[in-house]
Amino acid sequence: MRYENRQPDETVNYSTEHPLREFAWLVFGLLGVIAVGAALIGFFAGEIAARLPYSVEKDYAQGIAKHWQDKPRDASAEAARTALRAIAAKLAPAMNLPPGMEIQVHYSPEKVTNAFATLGANVVFYRGLIEKFDSEDAVAMVMAHEIAHAKLRHPAASLGRGIAVGLTLSLISLGVGDGVAGSAVQTAGVLPLLKYSRNQESAADAEALAALAAVYGHVGGARDTFNAFAKLASPGAAPVTILRTHPLTAERIAAAERLAAERGWKLDGERRALPPALARLQQEKRDKHEQNERASGKR
Repeated sequence: MRYENRQPDETVNYSTEHPLREFAWLVFGLLGVIAVGAALIGFFAGEIAARLPYSVEKDYAQGIAKHWQDKPRDASAEAARTALRAIAAKLAPAMNLPPGMEIQVHYSPEKVTNAFATLGANVVFYRGLIEKFDSEDAVAMVMAHEIAHAKLRHPAASLGRGIAVGLTLSLISLGVGDGVAGSAVQTAGVLPLLKYSRNQESAADAEALAALAAVYGHVGGARDTFNAFAKLASPGAAPVTILRTHPLTAERIAAAERLAAERGWKLDGERRALPPALARLQQEKRDKHEQNERASGKR
């Protein structure tokens, strides 16, 4: 038997695929794994954060109320805030809030059409939104909806997700990850962190409708609120902040009406007038509009 030491074929280690294609598969595969991991970690982090004792969230959010209280206010703004707090005081006892949770209502005179709930049961209303409503019932629907977000710990869940996703993104880039996580922490007390999910919005709507039915005897305020939002979302209208943070869909309106029918809540009833301090804001807006029209006519 004769043995020989043959040289290997020079093409034995050659791949039939272009090396850039293999590199692309590796990169996109790694990014896909990180994306799925970030989504899973964000979900579980949000669930865990929402289940922490409320006292933890309250301690973390101590500076939030101070942030809004330190803003300069005139007599009109102070009266508006007092009126909003009176509406919240009517609704809160009917909403079975967690032990130790006290709703802190803040008012901003900015012409921003928005309202939101953030950490520590802090709820912020802007003048621009109040000017869109003609009844206390409509304001109460938004108030109850935001209180429901606080009750269900949605802001805490959003913060948990934001931090978790930021830390996960650190696997790709330390700067990007730290930036996302740091932004979540820094803006948590001032602005809504993320859009709430469809399930969270539906849950907040259900809580709000129940509160309206208990306090006002009907849920007509919800219809007023949805109609006002529908006008804001009409074609050609300027973008409105609250429509980005509170998605409005035909399905959501239908779900509210269906829930009212299932629970036996009256769909309509007598509306309560806006509190004088809030009605004054609307009157001031109308007066200014008339002045502008007269000024335009003189030109």
